[in-house]
Amino acid sequence: MAKKLGFLSRLKGVFKRQKVQAVDISDGAIESLEEQLKKTPNNFRLRLKIADIYLTRGDREQAITEYCNSARLYAENDFIPLAIATYKKILNEDPENLDANLELGRIYQQKKFYADATSYLKKSFDYYHTNGQQDKALQLLEIIIEIAPEKEPYQSLLKKLFPEHQENTKSIYSDIIVAKKNELTDIDQLTISDSFFDLGESLGTDIENLEIEDDSIFGSETLSDADEKGEPHGVEEIFKTLRSTYNEGTGESDPDKFHYNLALAYNELKMPEQALLETEEVLKSNNFRLSALLLRSQIFFSQGSLSTALAQVQQGLLEKALTMQDFLTFKLQLGLILKEMGHYPQALEAFREAHSLDPDNHDLAEEIESLENISEP
Repeated sequence: MAKKLGFLSRLKGVFKRQKVQAVDISDGAIESLEEQLKKTPNNFRLRLKIADIYLTRGDREQAITEYCNSARLYAENDFIPLAIATYKKILNEDPENLDANLELGRIYQQKKFYADATSYLKKSFDYYHTNGQQDKALQLLEIIIEIAPEKEPYQSLLKKLFPEHQENTKSIYSDIIVAKKNELTDIDQLTISDSFFDLGESLGTDIENLEIEDDSIFGSETLSDADEKGEPHGVEEIFKTLRSTYNEGTGESDPDKFHYNLALAYNELKMPEQALLETEEVLKSNNFRLSALLLRSQIFFSQGSLSTALAQVQQGLLEKALTMQDFLTFKLQLGLILKEMGHYPQALEAFREAHSLDPDNHDLAEEIESLENISEP
């Protein structure tokens, strides 16, 4: 039976996962991934890898097609933050992409983020208007007027561009233009017929557990406890949290949770700058503050900004109401950063403090022994 990764090994994995690795962008690499995709059509991670390869090769159009496929499937499976992050990745490459702007507008409208919805729907309106599709432009403008926090500019635009239109005679199509498409593509059919979504295959087993149901990093249990009880962790835990981004039954969103989950999604899609921007929103309140500081530290560490990564950990250790698990997690992270910086005595001290809270952690004991050997004259 394979040995399970210990707590420290898992935490190390989080740090290392974003380091740059050589990527095979040959025709053979694409063919191999496409063959794997035929066997596991719900493997969204493979779709993203294929898209990344096409983009690296300069085949922008094919890359955007694959990104759109992935984003749509994320949305179909209610992994909304990942869908949003993927659509925004598309807009990084093609700011005028109609599908991405329309879908982002639809998603934000459904989640009652009306200012964001208005922004993306306005871009879609501009596309239709510029390309002579006035019926669709009018339909979108009606929706924008209905949801926009500031309606006057769009009402003026309506009177200017469509002087014969009466605002109270709403187009019969305006309620459905940003609704989900009913037509089933081949990809949609595969998703439905399989009736199966492999979480581990979708995002990969290299994503580590970040407990974000509340602001305690790991709650009241260690990772090993969760393993033994068969409770979700790793990829499953992240997807569980992504599914619960919005408060069930209330129709109201939790902005802090929304921003934090978006940060996770951006980080997963290798968009660290966007992830950091989302965590800045989270840090403005107390909700998920510890989790955001931990994620920021991981991102800065992976970028080689060790001093900045260290500052996030130091700030976390100063936060009020740290649980024992929070303290343990930040001390472990502190030790890893200090070790990477070459400050071995300080790293050893941090690991010893962590070990005093988790004396049965064999990985941590081995790390301490290794540092003790380095520190010996």
